[in-house]
Amino acid sequence: MQAFKRKIFYLSGFDPRGARYYHQMFGEQATLFNAMAGRHVTVGKRRREPPHSVAWTIEDRDPDTRTDYVFLGWDDVVRTHWVKNPLALLKRSAAAYWNFTRLLDWPIVKTFPFGVRFAFYYPGVSAIALPILLGLLLCLPAIALLGWGWGLAVTAIVAVAVSMFIVKKIQGFWLLRFIIFNDTLANDRLPPDVEARMNEFADQIAASFDEDWDEILFVTHSNGSIMGVPMMARLLDRFGGALPDRFGFVTLGSCIALIGNRKDSHRFHEMLAQVGRGDFRWLDIGSITDGACIAGIDPCISTREPRRARLFQTSPRWFKYCDPATYQARRRNKYETHFDYLRTFDRLSPLDYIALSSGARPLAQSIAAFEAENG
Repeated sequence: MQAFKRKIFYLSGFDPRGARYYHQMFGEQATLFNAMAGRHVTVGKRRREPPHSVAWTIEDRDPDTRTDYVFLGWDDVVRTHWVKNPLALLKRSAAAYWNFTRLLDWPIVKTFPFGVRFAFYYPGVSAIALPILLGLLLCLPAIALLGWGWGLAVTAIVAVAVSMFIVKKIQGFWLLRFIIFNDTLANDRLPPDVEARMNEFADQIAASFDEDWDEILFVTHSNGSIMGVPMMARLLDRFGGALPDRFGFVTLGSCIALIGNRKDSHRFHEMLAQVGRGDFRWLDIGSITDGACIAGIDPCISTREPRRARLFQTSPRWFKYCDPATYQARRRNKYETHFDYLRTFDRLSPLDYIALSSGARPLAQSIAAFEAENG
């Protein structure tokens, strides 16, 4: 019997870590998956795919399946937009929060889960507002005990130290950079280096349509889902608004609605509307326990036209696929929770990422199996 052949293009989020980190994670999760499923998924070595991608082969003997997994490398671009100076980080994040607060379409945003809105503002409150509040509370007692000079110095040190501890604990520095970058994306034009890289990736995906693959998946994670919108718009424009049935778009921990509901992001709105009008299969997985995604909200909620894209939207139902103790531990660590879409749980799901990536079951059948299992 001929092997099932799959091509996956994976686009990470706003993460300066490159293919090595994700290749290692995939290998570790494949080992866990094999032990649970009794499968023989093997992950090959990384190889360069010029100019900017890295690939590896995934094979499974039973059933006979071969996947060519392409990591679309834009971590170098991320690093150029990664604000390093602490003062610049605070200044630019304050400006970004102000822009989002005044420019978000709040009648729509109010329908987002409360946890998402809380998680969005929590890093800003911790890094910007908390030092001011602590300073006001500590200032007078410190001055009374130590005098003006030492009192003000101790107040500033304690306020900054406490707020920085909290921000670091919640991975707030990454979230602040994430917010700054997405404020930049909300403008009418993408930064030239970002746009050039996304166009290159879209052309790379388009070229695979002429190759002999049983399935082609474009998988985005986190901020990669936002970057996937101009890529999908480019693909749909190239192929007349309809993509081959063997193609599937997968968004994990998506935050498309973050930019889709900015009133000033006119160009992004146009591209998102084009994506919504497209004819293709779309799997969107997001969890309300993940504060860095916008779960359960139609990514095209801000577009005026009815969505044509065949969207299946679900939560991975981590509470069902995890042991209760494991679930509580995962839920407490919001940063790690955001990467759980790429991990294997205590009980296998038809939409387990390793299963989607390595098995002979196409995406449509995996979705049908998940629906049958969860009602």
